[in-house]
Formats: sequence, structure tokens, C-alpha cells
Amino acid sequence: MKIVYGLLAMVVGTWLLTLWQAPPAVADIWWWRSQLINLSGALSFVLMGFIMLLAVRPAWLESRFGGLDRMYRVHKWAGIAAISFALLHYGLDLAKGLLRLFVERPPRVPRPDYWLDVLRGPVKDLGEWSVWLLAGMLVITLWQRFPYHVWRYVHKILAVIFLVLAAHAVVLAPPAWWQQPLGLLIGSAALLGSACALLSLAGRIGRRRQARAEVLSVTQRGDVLLLECRVPPDWRHEAGQFAFVRLPGWEGAHPFTIASAPGENRSLRFCIKALGDYTARLPALLQPGQMLTLEGPYGRFTPPASGRPQRWVAAGIGITPFLAWLESWQAHPASAPVADLHFCVSDAASAPELDRVQQLCTGLPSVNLHLHDSKAAGRADAPRLLARLPQDAQVWFCGPQGLGDALEAFLREQGLSQALHREVFRLR
Repeated sequence: MKIVYGLLAMVVGTWLLTLWQAPPAVADIWWWRSQLINLSGALSFVLMGFIMLLAVRPAWLESRFGGLDRMYRVHKWAGIAAISFALLHYGLDLAKGLLRLFVERPPRVPRPDYWLDVLRGPVKDLGEWSVWLLAGMLVITLWQRFPYHVWRYVHKILAVIFLVLAAHAVVLAPPAWWQQPLGLLIGSAALLGSACALLSLAGRIGRRRQARAEVLSVTQRGDVLLLECRVPPDWRHEAGQFAFVRLPGWEGAHPFTIASAPGENRSLRFCIKALGDYTARLPALLQPGQMLTLEGPYGRFTPPASGRPQRWVAAGIGITPFLAWLESWQAHPASAPVADLHFCVSDAASAPELDRVQQLCTGLPSVNLHLHDSKAAGRADAPRLLARLPQDAQVWFCGPQGLGDALEAFLREQGLSQALHREVFRLR
């Protein structure tokens, strides 16, 4: 989130510079209302330009953020902040009538002629409607029970809304801004964000990272689907990464962790647990010979190169990236780090890929497998999973958010918060 705070500070700084160049009427509440309308609008719009950039998933930004999951987390909170500032912007504008009941408004200074003034009325009205749409999008984004496939298409509207707000910002910004740094910032956000919005509307996001894959086999084991595909020769991924998988139809792409290491046989394996309507329907939608579209790979949950002690914690289907890790070292067991793998399952009898995990660990003497069966011994908690953790250890976690948060809180109490590596991938 540091980059978001940096953007906010940049907007506030350039706004203060505009005040310094035009002496403020400190005692005039109407002047302050006007300035706060300008500031809240600038803060909202620059953040929206930034989230449009994040939405196109540029590879060069993913590496700087440390993974697409972190990019999406910043995208979410920057979006919430942008909509909050937009609501403040609109609320201050609506407060005009209420303010008149208490403070008389001084005569307005005539606005200098501006060639875009002919568009002021339409873009102002469209901007107001856009704010209401943004407020609705914020509600359904935070409402996790709202159907994902509907939310996904509603979320697409953001690209259109941004183009409307870009016109709103350019036309209604004070003309003097275009000769100052704040105008450069607004103009850059408008150009960059509009380009990204057009890419989104044209369906070009991730197009260069897409590949066609053939379904080789589909196996159902309990509530886990094992999907094996053949990928093109130029496909490259690292163990622990994920890909967006798109089936034919209107549902759209969903992210799934790749459960296999790179190999010469061009085979890619996914372990997909039925966690919602879409994943529960996958067995009926998939069949051998079918073609899928993959986009990726993404993610930075890749095998550690460090020689530091390792503690790996996998819960349920969270074992998938570790499966790829373990497989990647099978040809050269000596290259595997010394690690303790704690595999937490609700019932060992139905644990996803337990036999394969045990087989792979057997081939790696430096990796010690610890199975935590909740049915037999109760649920494993953070103190138990992280007991006797060396001070210089690295902790890698993949699994439900609740357990990940508990591990993070425990490590923070121990002064080891920097030791944890986890993916926090959530599309909303």
C-alpha cells in the first residue's frame, strides 16, 4: 500500500502548490468547499487511473509488487479509496444548498473563457451518475455472497465509467491547473487510464500471455478434481505459480494453482476443489480432447533459493503449490532445502493428493512431512504449527485465509512477521 500512500501524497502536494501560487481566502468557507471539491476529485481520479493500470495485469508491475495477488490487493483497496473520495467529492457539491442556510455565499468570480466549457453540463451530469454507479459497485464488491460471474461483468463497467470520468476531470478541472504540476498529474492519469480502459473493453488484457491447452484427463476424487492438460512447447512456468483457466462460454477465466513442476512432457496438472458453484460444475463441463485457454503464468510463490530453515504449512487444497515444489526436486534431491512440511487436513481418508505428497516426500530426505488430521487429533493452530521455529526461518503458507491470518498474527507477536510468505489472492 506504500505506492497508494505515495500517490495520495503526490496529489496533495501538487494541490498545495496550486494554493501557494494563488493566495487562499482562509476565512471563506465557500472557498474551502471549492478547494476540497477539487482535491477530493483529484485524489479519486488519480487513484482510478492507477487501478486501471493494475487491472491490465502488466508483467513488469507484477514483479515489482511481488506477485499478482499483491497487485490485486492494492487494486481493491485503491478502488475503495477512490470511490470514497468520489463520494466525498459529490457530497461536498451537494452540500451547497445546506451551507446556504447558514452562510451567505459571496458573489462568484466570473470564470475565464475556456474552450471546453461547452461540455460542462453533459460531463457534470454524467459524472454524477457515474458516482452512483461506483457506489453500487463498491457495495457488491464488498458483499462476498454476490455471484462472482455477475460481479465480473459488472466490474467490466468500470472501464466505461473511467472514460466518462476522464472527460469529467479534463473538462471541469480549473483551467489554471494545466499550467501547473497538478494538471500534468491529472492529464497523465487520464491518458494512461483511458488507454488501459480501452484495452479492457477490447478484451486485450493478458492476450500476450495466453495459450491453448488440450485436456488430457479429468479425474474426480471426492470433492477434488484432477485436471491434466497438454500445453504448447513455448509454455514456461515455475513451480508454485498459477494460471487463469478459461473454458468455452461466458463464465470467464478463474485462477488455479499449477500442481505440477515444469517438465519436458508438456503436461500441466491442476487440483481443483469444489468451493463454489463454478468449481462444483467443472466435472460436467470438462472432457478429454477439449481445448482450454490458459493465461499466465502468474505469482511469486516459487521455491525458496535461500539456505535458511524452512517451515511450510499447507491446509487442504493449499497443498497444490507444494506439490509442484516437491516434484521439481525429484530429479535432484540434493538441491531440495531442509524443510518441515505441515499438511493440515480435515480427514486423512479424504485428503487431497495425500498419497502423492507422501511419495514425493519419500524421495526428498531433507523434507520432513507432518500430517495434521483434524478428525483424529483436533484442528492444528498457529502455536502448534510454528512450534520451535528458528529465529532465521522462512515460513511459507497456502490455505484458507483464517489460518493464514492466525499464522501472521502469531509471527507478529514473536517479532517474525517478515518471515511469512503467503499468497493472498482474492479477485474481490
